[in-house]
Amino acid sequence: MGTANDFGHWIRKLSSVEAPRANLVCFPHAGGSANFYVQFARRFGDLDVHGVQYPGRQDRRREPFRDSIEELAAETAELLSEWGADDANTQVPIVLLGNSMGALVAFEVAHRLEAAGSAPLALFACGRVAPTLLKDQSTHLKSDDAFLREMALLGGLGSELLQDEEIRDLVLPPMRADYRLAETYSCAPEMQLTAPIQVHIGNADPKVNEAEATLWKQSTTGDFTMTTHDGGHFFFTDNGDRLIDAVNSCVHDALAAKSVNMP
Repeated sequence: MGTANDFGHWIRKLSSVEAPRANLVCFPHAGGSANFYVQFARRFGDLDVHGVQYPGRQDRRREPFRDSIEELAAETAELLSEWGADDANTQVPIVLLGNSMGALVAFEVAHRLEAAGSAPLALFACGRVAPTLLKDQSTHLKSDDAFLREMALLGGLGSELLQDEEIRDLVLPPMRADYRLAETYSCAPEMQLTAPIQVHIGNADPKVNEAEATLWKQSTTGDFTMTTHDGGHFFFTDNGDRLIDAVNSCVHDALAAKSVNMP
């Protein structure tokens, strides 16, 4: 069983409101941290927004990396499934959002939450091919220079930062460890959620195209939408309004449907 200390170690509150309609939990990309979502989180209206802090980076840099996407997901899902009720003793629903590798972790977490009887309202998968696709499986094996050139193409770090030896020493280990997890991940075709999946990608993303993203449809028995935005792998850092609107609309519609169906 997770503890309150474990929860704060893994799940970082990035923004909050007095009476949240839902908890949005954001899963970062390979090498990323919860803080990646800070500016994005502040743009939501009445949701509490949280970021997942994986082991092996920033204040958790002395902790060992996990060995698989499934292991990361299992630990996160255990904490989220134990999330306490609010003061009115009504569980605040959860929405999951993951970018790149984070979309895979969020997918696996959603699967575990459903099995535990606490299904999320929806999964938002950004900048990632469908979990059943195997693609780019050798990036984590490249030399440091080749690996960092690959990172620079995605735009997550400025190329000038990657020339700084101290920064390279900080970012390379978690990046390479996370890429290994993402590139060795295997999802059974029959693994499906009942929660709706919304996929969002950038039209200039070198890592995913519309055909590859649309295959996420096979990973849910619920509703599916696919939206393409202007921008690259991290499109929502500069162009996230439509994604934010989509999350807010999803929460509004899901809660409205629940209220109609209540006895």
